Amino acid sequence: MRRPARTRPHAAQLGFALAFGLCLLAGPVLAQPAQPAQLEKALQTERKKADERKGAVQKLTEREQALTGKLGEIDARMKAAQIRIQKQEEALDVIRKEEARHAEKFVQVREKREKSVRELRRLLELLWPINAQGMHEGARLADSWDAADRRFQWNSAAYGRARAMLEDVRRQEQLLSGELARQKELEAQVDRQLTIINADKDALLKDKLAVGARINQVSTQRRDIEGELQSIFKTIQQLNYQLVSQRNRKFDAFKATLPWPVAGRVVTSFSPDGRPARRGIGIATTQGAPVRSVFWGKVVHSDVLRGLGKVVILYHSGNYYSLYAYLSDVSVETGQDVEKDELLGNAGYYPEAHGNGLYFELRFQQKPINPQQWLMPAQ
Repeated sequence: MRRPARTRPHAAQLGFALAFGLCLLAGPVLAQPAQPAQLEKALQTERKKADERKGAVQKLTEREQALTGKLGEIDARMKAAQIRIQKQEEALDVIRKEEARHAEKFVQVREKREKSVRELRRLLELLWPINAQGMHEGARLADSWDAADRRFQWNSAAYGRARAMLEDVRRQEQLLSGELARQKELEAQVDRQLTIINADKDALLKDKLAVGARINQVSTQRRDIEGELQSIFKTIQQLNYQLVSQRNRKFDAFKATLPWPVAGRVVTSFSPDGRPARRGIGIATTQGAPVRSVFWGKVVHSDVLRGLGKVVILYHSGNYYSLYAYLSDVSVETGQDVEKDELLGNAGYYPEAHGNGLYFELRFQQKPINPQQWLMPAQ
């Protein structure tokens, strides 16, 4: 007898099986899920890291606050120095005005002295011939002695007044010269004080710049550690999600109650031993119908597979997987956690529906299982 010809597997189904197997074997993303004890240990490690980072952030925050306080102290000292400088400048301005007033008065006195000297010179030029004539005539004429004596006394008094006036002018000039020298010394003192205060101000400004740079450095370190902390918190959140999924979201506890991935009509049924073999179900849909996750899980594949269009594969707790094929577009990325009923994409062209549709599989430990036994009763 001739053996019946072996029916060749349906090409699309074979492609799905190969694609699914390759996805499940590809990379650490699809590795076997961690057990609760491993997740607990990983959580403890991440929490310890989070506590260390929080401690570091706290120390850096305190350091930043201390530096900010120091910066405030420097600002206060700079403000005080500025007030001192302003007072010194005001004092210097008063001294300079006083100096200008005395210098003007000195010029006036000097002009007065020069005028007096000129008058005295003219007086001497006038008196000297008279005095010389009187002395000459006094030697020859005894009867004119009294007149000569009167002239001599008058001349002496005139000379005395001139000398007194000249001495008085000299004393005033010396007094003003001394006052001017004192004003100069005061000005020099104020200038020296201003130099000291400005040097102090420059030093404070240098300290302020140094402290400001240190604050920026500490702030950058704090922000970097805060970024690490946020990443750790995200890891903790993911580990918690996996732990909760392991403990409370048992996939096998939802048999016959899972929601349908898309609204539509079943056009191909699960038939792994059929001719051709079908390891999932095909659903005809309206154009662009939304495709949603049937359970909480993680995206382990979100990409185009040759001949299958865009495909999303989700890992669920207990080593269960769900597959969604022939999508027109995808809304999730590999590695992303998804909620139950979360949008994965939209249905595209499905050949066996001769129009828009979705091919859907469920697998346990990579072995296909009948989706219709896990989904809610037919719509």
